[in-house]
Amino acid sequence: MIEIKTPQTREDFKAYYDLRYKVLREPWGLPRGTEKDDFEPISQHFMAVDDQTGEILACAKLFEKEPGIAWLSHLSVGINHQRKGYGRTLIKHIEELARSQGYTRIGCLSRLNTTDYFKQAGYKISGLPTHYFGTTQVVWMEKSL
Repeated sequence: MIEIKTPQTREDFKAYYDLRYKVLREPWGLPRGTEKDDFEPISQHFMAVDDQTGEILACAKLFEKEPGIAWLSHLSVGINHQRKGYGRTLIKHIEELARSQGYTRIGCLSRLNTTDYFKQAGYKISGLPTHYFGTTQVVWMEKSL
């Protein structure tokens, strides 16, 4: 069974950031530290955890982009756990929370190779592709809550 948790301890955060690094930065040869951004202190952090083993299967964060618009960021699903619904479960949890906090829309920056994933979750492209780092391009996608 999967449990959605917020990292609490130093060890939780270490595992949380480690997963983000391994999925989102290491494959592109980026150094440690690039898995974090300036919004960490004002973000709500979430982990999908296997309640039997305690392993973090997926993680993401949420913060306010602007009044009424939430920003889902740094969605990461462990390499061995992809295509099992853990990312979708986490997204749904975060969307429900954002709705309960009064947000009317939620968005994310999607790499061009992951836009279909977010489209299947109801997000629509609402911006032009832009360079994020190196040759990696991202596009803003949004969904009404």
